[in-house]
Amino acid sequence: MLYIKACPRCHGDVEFSSDMFGKYLACLQCGYFIDSKEEALSALKRTGEKTQAA
Repeated sequence: MLYIKACPRCHGDVEFSSDMFGKYLACLQCGYFIDSKEEALSALKRTGEKTQAA
């Protein structure tokens, strides 16, 4: 699954994926990597707040 403009660092596109170690989010533009569920939820929540305010 892709989240458009969801990267907290560069506002690039983020891919949700999983491997043998678990689920993670990875930015396609800058390579920012989130493997913690709490970090991922807070990053996506912040992005949602920015798009609603705009």
